[in-house]
Amino acid sequence: MIKIKWKNEWIEFEKAEWSGTSEQCSRQLSFSIPHNSYDKEFPNKQIKLGDLIYLYNDKNCLFVGTVTSRERTAEIGTREYVAQDFMHHLLRSSGTFKFKNMSPETITKKLCKNLDITVGPLAKTRVNIPKIIFEEQSYYDMIVRVYRKAKATTKKIYMPVMDGKKVSVIVKGTSSGVVLEQGKDITEASYSDTTDNIVDKVVIYNDKLKKLGEIKDDKNISKYGIYQSAYTKEKGVNAKNVAKSMLIGATKEAQVTALGNIKAISGKSIKIKDSATGLTGTFYISADTHTFEDDTHIMNLELAWENVSEEGADVYEPSKSEKAKKKLSNASKCYYLENSNVYHSSKSCTACAGKKNLKTSTVVKMKKIKIARGKNKGKRKYKACSKCWR
Repeated sequence: MIKIKWKNEWIEFEKAEWSGTSEQCSRQLSFSIPHNSYDKEFPNKQIKLGDLIYLYNDKNCLFVGTVTSRERTAEIGTREYVAQDFMHHLLRSSGTFKFKNMSPETITKKLCKNLDITVGPLAKTRVNIPKIIFEEQSYYDMIVRVYRKAKATTKKIYMPVMDGKKVSVIVKGTSSGVVLEQGKDITEASYSDTTDNIVDKVVIYNDKLKKLGEIKDDKNISKYGIYQSAYTKEKGVNAKNVAKSMLIGATKEAQVTALGNIKAISGKSIKIKDSATGLTGTFYISADTHTFEDDTHIMNLELAWENVSEEGADVYEPSKSEKAKKKLSNASKCYYLENSNVYHSSKSCTACAGKKNLKTSTVVKMKKIKIARGKNKGKRKYKACSKCWR
């Protein structure tokens, strides 16, 4: 039996939809409850934004989330609410990070700790990432990216999910145990295929834009032509394995409406036996919506033939000028203007290029120069230029 809980009490609902996707996978619960603004005796619920909402199947908690939107009308009838699980904190928060010699599991723990989000079970990859830099990327996309890097080694696809209030990472495409049969569970079914997502050639470059090689799917190229992508080799990573993992064939999709089963959710796989549409075999759930109304449970599933991973965050690649930055040390020689508060590693730094009266010193001497008066008296007068020091 499906139940909704708010502030330690079970609330009566008219209709509820529990849904999610295998990408940007914050699951949400939308529900409507009876409401009457004109009857003082009517037990109206004063549900507020930020309130915790729980969805249960008997004693099994399926969902924990906070109310993120609500719709109220003056008419007698219902009020509608939408709650999202805690994954939306990772989706809507961004940051800049540099990680060295860490596994995807360790990086995920550090990212979640930064947002005070508890971590649950994380898929173990035992893959070491030598170095990765993110600049203003979402936390969710950063987690997806580091686990995507492990795919070339483990041959597995990973997916972040919420386990109650905890962030977990699972192997995407594991069996849900659900089998749908024509004439028994399925009420509607259709399918389509497209070449919109094809990648059948990946060119490999080094960081100096020199071509190192390429990986091709000759069979798809002969059928559909060339759809090319590019990959820049990273230190300590097998470039050919990564390039192979980027190849994508023709995408087949299907939509199924069937009697509901709470195990059939995005990121899992199901088996279908439907000879009428040819939907027979194992399929991957890319989106699901479970509707509970009048003691009935119906689910709408979007299915894919292939288990595909998300791209994740863009990796920050320093420019040539940034790579040429000098390392900051006390003994380093530096240049400065007396009427500024910045010292530079080179006369050619864009912040001071062409300026006259540049003075020469060392970093240790610049650190000793203090502000003589005002509210910042006693503090360092000069700081290192962010453009030319690292």
